[in-house]
Amino acid sequence: MSDHSSEDPKWLDEFEDLANRELDEGSSCEQIHPIIERWFQRLMEGEPPQSRDSVMQAMACLSTEVLYNSPDDLIESLMANMSEDDLATWIEHILLVGRAFEIALRNGELDDL
Repeated sequence: MSDHSSEDPKWLDEFEDLANRELDEGSSCEQIHPIIERWFQRLMEGEPPQSRDSVMQAMACLSTEVLYNSPDDLIESLMANMSEDDLATWIEHILLVGRAFEIALRNGELDDL
């Protein structure tokens, strides 16, 4: 049986188990990748999710925390090719994509998964 959180309704287990059994050979990522790729392309062509100024400030602070708490070897390698500001902006961009992904999942945009 699958590992489910205590919040998942148990009647969904049989459907998830069936879906897992019916997956074609290979990685399930290979099957959902085109859906995620289309979603990502739409995201990149549009604007980031609307956010209050305080949320954007929090995202910037979080990106700085991630930067300063990353392994030194990783940061040194990245900073050999970009400035600290560019690196913090890149991390913030990754966090924004993650936030947009979570919003899309919550809003049902990726229900085809």
